[in-house]
Amino acid sequence: MNWLMSPFGLFLERVRRSRQLQQKQLAADLGIQASYLSLLEKGRKVPPSKQVLEKLIHVLNLDEEEQAGMWDSAEQSQRNFQLPDGLPLEEYLVVNELRKQLGRLSKGQIKLMLDVLALGTTSDKQSNFRRTEM
Repeated sequence: MNWLMSPFGLFLERVRRSRQLQQKQLAADLGIQASYLSLLEKGRKVPPSKQVLEKLIHVLNLDEEEQAGMWDSAEQSQRNFQLPDGLPLEEYLVVNELRKQLGRLSKGQIKLMLDVLALGTTSDKQSNFRRTEM
């Protein structure tokens, strides 16, 4: 696995290859440039618009599990996000400290943070990302 790829880029390349499609062919079917598709797969571009993602579902005939994987990987690959209104000051501190460390975290640190965040929460498989525009 290429560590420079984004989750969405990895997903897109894997699914495209499983369908035995070349980048140029898939790009033409989606109505986008092949160079843009290449940048998406390499993780150099954020996931495309909701409309392109929905077209991807149709063009690649993604099953429900693949669709869920696509939406999840697209959400995970977003580089910008807006903090919700009304955050406690401590959460601003946490977000800022995490932002400073991005790109330098060890696998152990990441696992520990994910374990802590999982305490007392329930997992919602339906992503809010699906219901909003990118």
